[in-house]
Amino acid sequence: MNLEQALFPMTLERGAARRRLAELQGHVICAGPEAWERVKDVANPPLQVITAGSIELADLTRLAAYVPEDAKVVVGLGGGTSLDTAKWVAAARALDLVQIPTVISVDAAFSPSWGYRDRERLQYAGHVVPGEVIVDPELIGQSSPPLNRAGVGDLLSCHTALVDWRLAADAGQGVPWDEELATIAGIVLDELEAAAPEIKAMSDQGIGFIAGAHRLVGAARQAARHARFEEGSEHFLSYVVEWLSGRRPAHGELIAFCVLVMSYVQGEDTDRAVRIVRETGVDARPGHLGIDGPLLARCFAELPDYAVREHLDASVIELVELAPGLASSAFAHACEATGD
Repeated sequence: MNLEQALFPMTLERGAARRRLAELQGHVICAGPEAWERVKDVANPPLQVITAGSIELADLTRLAAYVPEDAKVVVGLGGGTSLDTAKWVAAARALDLVQIPTVISVDAAFSPSWGYRDRERLQYAGHVVPGEVIVDPELIGQSSPPLNRAGVGDLLSCHTALVDWRLAADAGQGVPWDEELATIAGIVLDELEAAAPEIKAMSDQGIGFIAGAHRLVGAARQAARHARFEEGSEHFLSYVVEWLSGRRPAHGELIAFCVLVMSYVQGEDTDRAVRIVRETGVDARPGHLGIDGPLLARCFAELPDYAVREHLDASVIELVELAPGLASSAFAHACEATGD
């Protein structure tokens, strides 16, 4: 696994976003209204500002069709929706890609694939590598601290995903166990715990850590060509929560809640998951996410069939009876862990 070659180029510096935007030529920007408002006074207007909002397949296709013919670069400016929209446009129109996250709630800037919805069903596709990811703590610091802390979710997920992967590999299912990859995921968790005070404070160091860890995870995923080390039953549960509730809470906050729940189901070092959630300050309260006990019980009931139907990787879902009593105790555990 050649990790160095897979690491996306990253600039981590205060003020870097404005400086880079002032240098670009022939660029279009994919951004939400709030993100664009922060930088629109840069004295170098883009050829076009694409308002990112819907990631429905039909809407993304329409957006790409109207990009000016003389465009050379597409800039993703904002959160996950804007960054994924930029990836879609870059791939559809064969443009260079620059990613400038204004929030670090998700790892979209460091993922080569993009998310889209096909009639409300979330899918992932494609492979596009940015020429540069610009992480500007000054710009990111203007987003709400709770939303930035949500970036913890896609790192904490290694905690449960590693257990799922080991269970599956020991049973001879799916991707074979890779000690090097597992070690990288373990380092991410160790460093996440060590950086917890800076993350909770949302200091420049905390912002830089989350971005750098997302970069490392993204590179490992690209080099290994799978995500078993950081995507397991916690992500699968989150998909069912969104499906049954019709709600889309902040992805990283939902993943943090699902890590608390699935680590309880796995029975593997639940204390560590609780400690990281509390010490980083990521808001994983079920009430905040719109999740109650009956909803979690419905999710547990649906999970086994959902995993088969969606061809998800093997995990603890296949090994444990997800009975109503387990859902109730897991929900109580998450409430106690988050003070809800």
